Amino acid sequence: MPVRTSLFHCDRLVRRLGHLSLVACCFLAISGCLPGLYGSTRPLIKIGLAAPFEGLGRPLGYEALQGVKMALAERNAAGGVGGYMVELVALNDSDQPLEAAAQALEFAADPAVLGVITGWRQAVAAAALPAYRQAGVAVVVPWTVPADLVDPSHGVVLLAADSDRVVRAAADLVAVVVGDAGVAVVGDAAAVAPYLALASRPVWRVSLPDSPTATTTGDAMRRLFLARPAPPAALVLVTTGAQAGDIVRAVREIPWDGPILISPEGADPQLVDVAGAAANGVLIASAAPAGIDLAERHNGDDAPSSGLGPRAVQAYDATQVLLAAIEAAIRADGQPTRDGVIRALRDVKASGLQGEIKIDSDGRRRDARVWWYQINDTHYPGVLVQ
Repeated sequence: MPVRTSLFHCDRLVRRLGHLSLVACCFLAISGCLPGLYGSTRPLIKIGLAAPFEGLGRPLGYEALQGVKMALAERNAAGGVGGYMVELVALNDSDQPLEAAAQALEFAADPAVLGVITGWRQAVAAAALPAYRQAGVAVVVPWTVPADLVDPSHGVVLLAADSDRVVRAAADLVAVVVGDAGVAVVGDAAAVAPYLALASRPVWRVSLPDSPTATTTGDAMRRLFLARPAPPAALVLVTTGAQAGDIVRAVREIPWDGPILISPEGADPQLVDVAGAAANGVLIASAAPAGIDLAERHNGDDAPSSGLGPRAVQAYDATQVLLAAIEAAIRADGQPTRDGVIRALRDVKASGLQGEIKIDSDGRRRDARVWWYQINDTHYPGVLVQ
């Protein structure tokens, strides 16, 4: 099958991904084998996806890519957006803040890229979003970040529940599972700070060691539980999935069998990959549902979307939001421009897997919710409980 993409895109991905083959790079740089795209005489526009495609974050990146590719395949098969076919440029940010900021400059250098989907981790989003704002490139942030990172005047909008809303949801769930008993919140200082006001209960802050390993994380958890007269009644983990996996495994080996809640930062398959069976019973706050939990809305379990994980569902919906803004910009200006997309993202409406989506003038989706899952049979994301 012919692949329509520039060697420039693939060369950039070779530098980012190292040992991956040129064929694999081209797979990432395009929107897939889209009917009606290759061989079409319609003009092309591009959108971007920045996510980790190598290292520990690799499962996250490829899950997101699956959702974006599905959305673009459907839209291009239906004739594209405003007379244009849409191509995807996907770049690896390695789940690292400095690399994510560098990728913003890569996207900005290609004038055909009208907007980008990125912001899968708070630290990565905080580093990259200023670069997108300065470059005048619109961003749909799909996952939970602090509200102060949203900037609709510069085209940065948030599809997920923000961090404060997640903290409130965690406080409500903690009250159900442990009442007024003390809770330990684990993570770096910036991520943990909003959780220190978890209702009217004792809250202990636990910082992870610099460059934590499974051994140093285990030591920190043993000190938390064994050096106190009474252990915390519950743990709230504001960490990556891999770090959460190390923590869960360590506390279950102490042994301690209390409830563990994990923030959206750690809502990814790495949790189960690292913790194994110890992850069973853990509660995960997710910024989106899994596709199977939307099956009734989308023609049952046989719908293509039923196999999507939560980040793929959110990536699909983020793509629909960005495409709706591009379409609105074309209607308003007669052509697609970055400035037009930025203007259109405020008050944009789109239809996604989760239903109708409305981004308000403050750059946020008002009805964004937190979905709670419980790991079961070492399966991610597990069973929807709330």
